[in-house]
Amino acid sequence: MNAASFLVRAAREMRGQVFAGFHWPVLAGEVAARLGAPLRQVFEAGFATDGPAETLPTSTTDFAAFGSAVVWRGSTEDVLGSLVRRIDLVVLDAANVDLAGRVNSTAIGDYAKPRVRLPGGGGAADAAAGARDLLLLHGGANPARLVRRVEHVTAAPAPGARVRLLTRWGTLSLGPEPRLLTSASDDVAWLTDLGVDTSGAEPEEPPSDVEAEVAAAVLAEAAERGYVVAREAVRG
Repeated sequence: MNAASFLVRAAREMRGQVFAGFHWPVLAGEVAARLGAPLRQVFEAGFATDGPAETLPTSTTDFAAFGSAVVWRGSTEDVLGSLVRRIDLVVLDAANVDLAGRVNSTAIGDYAKPRVRLPGGGGAADAAAGARDLLLLHGGANPARLVRRVEHVTAAPAPGARVRLLTRWGTLSLGPEPRLLTSASDDVAWLTDLGVDTSGAEPEEPPSDVEAEVAAAVLAEAAERGYVVAREAVRG
């Protein structure tokens, strides 16, 4: 599954009042907004927006993220400390994630001398911990980034929260008994080896022509704005 189709699938989930984290969530929110979804996005900086951004944001604290803001929801502390607990859906990026929904944005390898030092989670820890409904987006094409248990826990969901993970292979329900809800690929045997129940997965509905066109346009703009994930996707 390509990046545009992945974004469409994520955009379909974004309805109501949604906290959108950086990277894939910002892009999926923009796709949803351009497609006319009933969506109000809330960003870490404290603003809420309706409709598409006039300029695609480069981060959730970039002015473009709130240039078309319709309401001020409070400081970053207000948003992460209390608002996320009342919000419909929290959407976060999950480049390295495990079957319990724990996200590693800290390091790959030993913390003191890592093979890769990751950028950190920002407000993701508070947002994940406060979410009632948590949607994690893993847009990469490397299955090795989905593991039984991450090396370092940057962010983790609260007990009892609904946690789903969207990947290029399908959508998973995470927790004590992880299972594949919908399948977007015939290559899911490795998920079974990882401990995921794939037996009842339904096929994903492919994007319409309009959805695919909007997602491709957002990716192209994001590549121009400096998104590494979008540049990789546009290069193919």
